[in-house]
Amino acid sequence: MISSPVKIEVSRSIEILDDIDRQYESLLAFADWVNPYFSPEWLRAWWKRQKQDRKPLFLTAYSETGELLGYWPLIERPGLLGSKGLWPFVYDEANYHFPTCSNEVALDLIQALEKLLGSFLFAWLPQIPQSFWDSYLSGLLKQADRLTIIRSSRVSRLIKPDQKKSFDQFWEEKLGVKSRKSWRYDERSLAECGEIHWETIDSFEEVRSAMPSSCIVEVASSKTLENAGLYSIRGRRGFFFELLPELARQKKVRLSFLRVDDHPVAWQLELLTPGRSFLHHLAYDEKWKKYSPGKQLLKRTIERCWAENRVLDFLPASFAYKERYANFSEPVHELHWIRKSIRGRIARRLIRWNMNWRQKMRKRSPGLAANVARTEVSKEL
Repeated sequence: MISSPVKIEVSRSIEILDDIDRQYESLLAFADWVNPYFSPEWLRAWWKRQKQDRKPLFLTAYSETGELLGYWPLIERPGLLGSKGLWPFVYDEANYHFPTCSNEVALDLIQALEKLLGSFLFAWLPQIPQSFWDSYLSGLLKQADRLTIIRSSRVSRLIKPDQKKSFDQFWEEKLGVKSRKSWRYDERSLAECGEIHWETIDSFEEVRSAMPSSCIVEVASSKTLENAGLYSIRGRRGFFFELLPELARQKKVRLSFLRVDDHPVAWQLELLTPGRSFLHHLAYDEKWKKYSPGKQLLKRTIERCWAENRVLDFLPASFAYKERYANFSEPVHELHWIRKSIRGRIARRLIRWNMNWRQKMRKRSPGLAANVARTEVSKEL
């Protein structure tokens, strides 16, 4: 518990990252909310690639003695009607956008963000878990005299280990007799193709050396054709080649590979925080699809997290395999928090129009990516 007064500061200098970095490990020791995408390594690597028209804005919470109790990284961007808006850091890569902090300062940070709407036209918070939303945001939204746009179209799927059950019991409950028979057939069939290697790595040197193997899988993955691969967008490969080894240096990432005769067939990327694993990416070589390589790799990840008593978070996206294996689900909310003014009302109309237009375009697009997105809910790995 925090006994000393809390001081909330607003910093517009990226140099604040140095102080966050120095105190990050001690913050993790007592933080109740840890956003893996807001670690110092993610923030630095992402900021290097941003345009010059964006400025950082950090909300930080300190104790009376200068101990870091929490922080919320945001960026200023030119907004609607000549205004300025607040967006979260890593908005185009992150799957969550809640602050890293203790319970005691979470509301202080949100109240500080609400006060900033006197200077900014709006703040955009794309993906906030239900538990954080109910504990801190929902009550303040009712009290604050602001305009809002709220959507709750996504759900996070999780596997929470039950220490009263073995992993085998959990697995048998999730897969019926026919599915387990098919599973064993896939394993035997894959083993007949060559020597099977299961590799899990988490050190700086190992991760740096394994990055080319991830490219081999990505090039042959169907996700690349759908423009949904980890390196599909220009510049992403360099970003992750720089980021992942640095995360491994701090034991914040884990890569897993399935190889057949030393050829990478599937790979997976987990982001690690205390007691939790976030499954950021999973891909496999399309030529090996009939052996279910992604599913086989995923099973070992679930089993490892179960043994570690670590929650496995599949992140907010509707995929059939996530619904099948998860034993817990949590809605995720999107919030546009807008200053109450004439300009704010116009901005809300424009934002709503843009959201509706983009949704219609996704539904009408004849492209492969759109077709895949519409049918992905029923797809299996």
